[in-house]
Amino acid sequence: MIPSPGLFKDIIQFAEDGCSFEALPPEVIAISKEVIVNAAGVGLAGAAQEEGHLITGFAQEMGGNGRCTIIGKGLRTSPVYAALANGLMIHLLDFDDEVVASGSHPGSVVLPVVMALGEMEGIPGSDVLSAFVLGCEVVSRLNGNRPENAGSSIFASTIGAAAAAGKLLDLGPGRLEQALYLAAHSIIQGAAPPTAGPGRAYWLGQSAMAGLTAAMLAQRGLRASASQGSPELWDPKFSQPESDNSLHATSDPLGKPFAVLDPGAALKIYPCASPAHTAIDAALQLIQQFRISSDEIVSAKVGVTPAALAALPFPTPGNGWEARYCLSYIVASAFTHGHPLIDNFTENAVADIRVRDLMDRISVEATESPLGTILYPASITVDLQDGRRLQHRAEFARGHVELPLSAEELDAKFLYCSRYILPPDHIEESIVRLRDLENIENTTGIFSVLGG
Repeated sequence: MIPSPGLFKDIIQFAEDGCSFEALPPEVIAISKEVIVNAAGVGLAGAAQEEGHLITGFAQEMGGNGRCTIIGKGLRTSPVYAALANGLMIHLLDFDDEVVASGSHPGSVVLPVVMALGEMEGIPGSDVLSAFVLGCEVVSRLNGNRPENAGSSIFASTIGAAAAAGKLLDLGPGRLEQALYLAAHSIIQGAAPPTAGPGRAYWLGQSAMAGLTAAMLAQRGLRASASQGSPELWDPKFSQPESDNSLHATSDPLGKPFAVLDPGAALKIYPCASPAHTAIDAALQLIQQFRISSDEIVSAKVGVTPAALAALPFPTPGNGWEARYCLSYIVASAFTHGHPLIDNFTENAVADIRVRDLMDRISVEATESPLGTILYPASITVDLQDGRRLQHRAEFARGHVELPLSAEELDAKFLYCSRYILPPDHIEESIVRLRDLENIENTTGIFSVLGG
């Protein structure tokens, strides 16, 4: 997939003029730091999983200069393999940030890049933040051009990673352009990430690795052949000679507004697919309001939007990964165990007889419609053994833009994710220093702490 020259000119201009730390709005800095805290926390949770051990072992075998931390492992490797491992672990449990409107996960691909370079080069925190904001904005806006095309997510993630790396490496316009083209050339035409499972996390880690590799090679002088690029990106009008050929032709201009503010970044409170979160909240509200238990439920009807139903394609989960994308399982688990946690999406949890039995009494239908910013409304109607019929409808989910996590809730999530990986003093230090990132002169120490 070779993009239009105009697209990269937009990115380069924004990197030069619109994304210095001094130019960033305070609210963008604040939410970006919360995204970083969230990504670091869920990366630590991912490090405790079998797949975290596998990717760490692979990175160790590949060797490298050993100057970049692998989250939660107490080990260092080369910057590109650290980006691969950390990107995979941050997204592994589907607990990371998400711009729900476009389905992009910018923190999972951009933090591994700026973390590796910041630690390796001892870069000031304000510069790391600026590059992080740039990368997240590029990922979110490019993916917003064509959210129904999963291949665009790979393109957006890799280009965003390259943009962030190029800014931190201070490539300048010429070499940054080459980095973006090299990153584009690394993407397999028509490739799309899997719906669920470690392969999806690998795709994000691979995007981080490819974008960082492209920027580091451009820094050394490697050039891409931009002259062979097709003017087509995703929109047919790019094939017209008189077309603008810029990002502005298909999306909001970069930074106007910043995507982390509008449409906004969600910091998930449940480790599963975002379109299921409103249904979870509806179930938990029924439990809280009426003190019902799963054994009392004769039947339950769950209504969601057609888009939510399409995003949750598994009618019955075959494993813990598919369970994160199976609405009947997610709702049954919430009614049975309450607030869904990481342990509710394991092989043993999926085999839980009580949950399986309740799943058989739950029907899921596309009876809801989105309205404006209400993307995934969900309703649940339950019939109980005592004859009562109870209903609840949720329009927004906790942790999403309309009902954001408080700082205390995010701290609690970080503690939950890191409690078996970091000692207590390192947990507190990580949160405090990441929230003060712009005032840290050398980020080597703060990112090293995340190694455990």
